[in-house]
Amino acid sequence: MLFGRLVIYGLAASILAGCAVGRTTVDVSASQGNNPATGKYVRIDSAQDKRTFTVAPPSADMASLDPAEDSSDASKARAIGRKRNGYGKALGDVVLPEGKTVSGLVESALTTGFQQAGYVVVKQGDPNFDSAAPVTAQIVDFWAWFQPGFWSVTTNQKSEVKLSGDIGALHGDETIKTRVSESKQVVTSGDWQEIVEKGLAAIAQQTKDLISGK
Repeated sequence: MLFGRLVIYGLAASILAGCAVGRTTVDVSASQGNNPATGKYVRIDSAQDKRTFTVAPPSADMASLDPAEDSSDASKARAIGRKRNGYGKALGDVVLPEGKTVSGLVESALTTGFQQAGYVVVKQGDPNFDSAAPVTAQIVDFWAWFQPGFWSVTTNQKSEVKLSGDIGALHGDETIKTRVSESKQVVTSGDWQEIVEKGLAAIAQQTKDLISGK
């Protein structure tokens, strides 16, 4: 039985390290809501990516990029995680495809949350845009990581988003914090997508709850 556990752990660790050298692109989508037929209008003026990236992160839950890769603002805007081997050493980056950004995904999640709370979200060029209640968002944290254990591997994603506005139960500044985790016997590259999308769904739910005053 002990041998079997070691095999499982070794397999999980090898998958964590698999394709670890170099940057991996993972496509992620936020769930799309629909505007209600009637309701107050709101516009999300910005979802600014204010994350801090650490060059040599002491723990896997801190945002970082491989120093051997491009670390421009454009790369940081797409970064969602960092691969590590079974011993916890930071390796290759996990990023969104060209054309997608963390701020764009978070804005979509916030939009869904407002819609689920009964608000009509409008964008530039839409009717009632100028008169809609403005909301700004700052992304303080948004990161995914895998944590190997003896029995299983845990996939994690956390977010921290600061909202500012005056609509519903939101008055001034409020911070949304989310954390989602899943335990798996064996993980694959597709689990990066799954855990990040669960994190985005959690942002949408907490936005709805905040605006609704729950």
